[in-house]
Amino acid sequence: MWNPHWHTIVLEGGFDRYDRFFFIPLGANEALAELWRCKVVALFLDKGLLNPNFAQTLLKWRHSGFSIDSGTRIYDEDARRSLSQYIVRAPLSLRMIEWDQEQDTVTWKAPQKGYFKGKERYFSCLDFIAQLTLHIPPRGRHLLRRYGLYSSRGRGTWKDRPALASRAPQDWYGRQALQPSAAGEPAEVHDVSASERRKAWARLLAMIYDVDPFRCPVCGSTMSVIAVIRDPAEIQTIIACLAKHSRGPPDEG
Repeated sequence: MWNPHWHTIVLEGGFDRYDRFFFIPLGANEALAELWRCKVVALFLDKGLLNPNFAQTLLKWRHSGFSIDSGTRIYDEDARRSLSQYIVRAPLSLRMIEWDQEQDTVTWKAPQKGYFKGKERYFSCLDFIAQLTLHIPPRGRHLLRRYGLYSSRGRGTWKDRPALASRAPQDWYGRQALQPSAAGEPAEVHDVSASERRKAWARLLAMIYDVDPFRCPVCGSTMSVIAVIRDPAEIQTIIACLAKHSRGPPDEG
């Protein structure tokens, strides 16, 4: 089944004319979904894909089929990078399909955990190719778009707006053009507790990989982070201790 949807990364708030950021939590998902439905129906009507009578019928449906989920919040660079990689991932994982050369069929099997709970679907090879090509955009069509401050035109103005430039990534192409005074101006920092960052990290992993990193895979009890070890020498010492007691490091799988 072809399930068209969009993944977006947006700011919870915005900047005023003095480039001061104001936090405005996202909400009103139902109102946003209804606005989205109206915009899509209007687009199809404008393109001649719907007639006016059927468009009115679609807008009267009680269950529109449109929905918005804004429950994932990101507080650190690593989580933002992981989510960005997830958004641009391929539409199909080779690990989830099997090709039967003799029967000329393709079997798609979903993970046991997750929305489809191990569901399987079978396709003839031609039908599978036809379904897959629906995800291939026309030549020259971009599927990744940036708006507002993140658009190409918007980013070009950052060098003249110190409060924004100070928040730009280290590898931003315009950082070299910044004046020393602008580049060195401290940015307003909103501190986020370690607890909130861990919760966001856990929610992100659960959404992407269908696993709960705080749930013990053996007994099912809740786990907590007691330490983060980054020193390579200390890590090697721990691994050596585990090996000495016939306990290897955790399996990567």
